[in-house]
Amino acid sequence: MKRTTTTTGVLLAVVALTLTACGEEKQPAGADVVQTGAASTGAPASAAPAEDVAADVKVTKCDSTSYTPKITIEVTNSTGEDTRYAVTIAIKDADGKASGEALFAKNRMSPGQKVTEEIPGDTPVKGKITCEVARAKRLPPK
Repeated sequence: MKRTTTTTGVLLAVVALTLTACGEEKQPAGADVVQTGAASTGAPASAAPAEDVAADVKVTKCDSTSYTPKITIEVTNSTGEDTRYAVTIAIKDADGKASGEALFAKNRMSPGQKVTEEIPGDTPVKGKITCEVARAKRLPPK
């Protein structure tokens, strides 16, 4: 009897795991904005919600008049500690189709520090484009 209970429990766990892995759904832009622990001691970062990370990033210019799209972003460290930022900007063409991305990384930003930077897109796009924050992460500073 004990063996049946153990086997049944294992079977149920495998079925539950399989069902949760099935049918990968596409998430809306910004849904995978993540905030990770920023303290090097292993302690968790501030208890601020993950949406605060995306709020630290603002797209100020999204231009495709040259061969490579150029995106200007402004990143502000809104936390009370040094942190590292990794940001991915999604680039979409005039039809709203994904047409590439632009990446930003800053190894150490002090509390309140604001960085404005022009970053190139990874794929040439002709015509009008739109840009939005696809992913933003706070990581321990380097």
